[in-house]
Amino acid sequence: MASGKHVDLDFSTYPWRGGYSVINFFQRSYGLTNEEHKLQVSKLQYASPGFIELTGVIGVAADVATLVSTLCGSVFAINKTYDSVVSSYHKRKLGSINVQEAASKLSRDDIEFVRNSVKNLSESFNLKHEHITAIQQISNENELVQLKMLLALYRRAEPIVEQQDSGKARLE
Repeated sequence: MASGKHVDLDFSTYPWRGGYSVINFFQRSYGLTNEEHKLQVSKLQYASPGFIELTGVIGVAADVATLVSTLCGSVFAINKTYDSVVSSYHKRKLGSINVQEAASKLSRDDIEFVRNSVKNLSESFNLKHEHITAIQQISNENELVQLKMLLALYRRAEPIVEQQDSGKARLE
């Protein structure tokens, strides 16, 4: 994302009750990405075994590769953390809470769960301090929105991890 552009973003205004908030979050984020930061197809081979070679800004590509490598390297532990968080998330019915009203509707235990889940997922994903700070800013410090963003990030990264594990993708 362009430097400083995240300052004007506020994804806490999204309802975060279903798929469209997640889709809009990723589309809006991608739309604000500078052209030079977007991945570009540099090579495409159709003949078997086919491949697509993508190029991009080293820092951005390295962040994606780090996330995928972290998920690949600790897939069992991260899956366990994710599954535990999602299970409790559903039991607490956090998906049906309007995120703008969360502070007044969540119990102290729910607030602590959300806070700990954000911390655990951020650590599991090996997010840098700058990434955590950006998530806090674009969520307007709303920890329930941060949790929903991190869960969406996992769901978006998981298929890439599966491709990496099966040898169909190689992030370098």
